[in-house]
Amino acid sequence: MTEQLNDNEVRVEFTVDSPIEKAYDVFTTGMNSWWPREHHIGAGALAEAVVEPRVGGRLFGRETDGTECPWGRVLVWDRPTYFAFSWDISLDWQFQPDQAKTSRVDVTFTAVDSGRTAVTLVHSEFENHGEGWQSMRDAVGSDGGWPALKDGYAKAASAA
Repeated sequence: MTEQLNDNEVRVEFTVDSPIEKAYDVFTTGMNSWWPREHHIGAGALAEAVVEPRVGGRLFGRETDGTECPWGRVLVWDRPTYFAFSWDISLDWQFQPDQAKTSRVDVTFTAVDSGRTAVTLVHSEFENHGEGWQSMRDAVGSDGGWPALKDGYAKAASAA
């Protein structure tokens, strides 16, 4: 497993004990099985993390009262090898509807063998967030960001 934080991207590379199709499905439509409940920008408690499985589909949190809190849009849906979405979260950790002010997350899945998959996640285009964009890069690249989320995802993918 490698993690890299540089000037304009956060890259996390690791291998999961899961066939490529399951690895893809758990990361996308199975996100609810591994997404931490405390990683939510809505006002209420997160009940479910949802990914709509199509280009243009939404990524959102459904709160316990049914309120939906959007935080991304599917940019690429190429099962089982490639998934990309916009990171529609502002520097103050609120929904950012202006796509010109959002960053991007690309996730590639490569079969290592029939039971293991290499996963590469690259979060980039932070500069779109505007002045102070480095704070978003630093947050998602920190120990509590993508590097921590990959552990929960890897465990869920292995169990699937």
